[in-house]
Amino acid sequence: MSAKKLFVGGLLAAVSLAVYAATDYPSGYTKCAQNKGETCSFSGTRSVALGKSGSFVYGTFTDSVVCQSSNFPSNSYPGSAWCSYAGSTSSSSSSSSSSSSSTSSSSTSSSSSSSSSNGGGITGATCNSTGSQSISSTIVVSGTYDGGCKTYNPSSSMGSGDDDEDQDPAFRINGGTLKNAILGNNGVDGVHFYGGGRLENFRWTNVGEDAWTVKESGTVTITGVSGYNGSDKFGQVNAASTINVSNCIVDNMGKFVRQNGGTTFKMTITVDRCQISNMKEGIFRSDSSSSTGRLTNSRLRNSGDLCIGSMSCSQSGNTNY
Repeated sequence: MSAKKLFVGGLLAAVSLAVYAATDYPSGYTKCAQNKGETCSFSGTRSVALGKSGSFVYGTFTDSVVCQSSNFPSNSYPGSAWCSYAGSTSSSSSSSSSSSSSTSSSSTSSSSSSSSSNGGGITGATCNSTGSQSISSTIVVSGTYDGGCKTYNPSSSMGSGDDDEDQDPAFRINGGTLKNAILGNNGVDGVHFYGGGRLENFRWTNVGEDAWTVKESGTVTITGVSGYNGSDKFGQVNAASTINVSNCIVDNMGKFVRQNGGTTFKMTITVDRCQISNMKEGIFRSDSSSSTGRLTNSRLRNSGDLCIGSMSCSQSGNTNY
């Protein structure tokens, strides 16, 4: 074989190895430890990816984290996966008092949570569970309820977490604020809003009928949340309302939000800095011509149609990954 052929062959092999190795960590991340109990160290609060071959889950940690699957939202990665950290600090902070490290739930994806020109990066919920609490009836929130990053597990008497519309909500917000909580595997009918309210740093492990529902008119603010595996909708709107959703990670639903079918009241919803993936139908759906939806500064993957039905929708600053 000629020297030229040897050189070209060696060059191609080197390029191939470099491309393959790069898929073990997202662009802009620094590989730091293998998923065998090694410690990944860095300074400040950063997004950390766990994965290989172009597929990753993400957490948000401060100063260091032991690279093992149990410290991440999805813990199905084998021992040959790698941890890597982002090149800049995260704007989020931990809400958990039990550890200096804080985990943020995220969907499996092929690139990192990005920063946005409007309000920082996409982290979703940042609670690392501090323990579990069983509930057999709806928790009503009128003032401010801090869940302390506990995982709340509804009993079967409240529902089975399937697509049955007669299930009880785990939480009912009566114009108050619910923050720092995780809803366990039985998602029942999620969170209901009456007269507006605020939801902060909340994770749905396994969405039931809906993650959240607006039951009475008001202004609803939902920020720093993550939701996974809903058979139907992430959000349901049953009354005229203004809804602002920001910094969310939502994966594997039928739709991101739907206004109650056949209704003509006005729903105004804005969604900013969200990572939305694997919607079977799309993002906004309404039969009302007076309703509007706006999606900005978000990351999309297999998200379906932006707008379904009679409503008006707009978007800006969004990217596909």
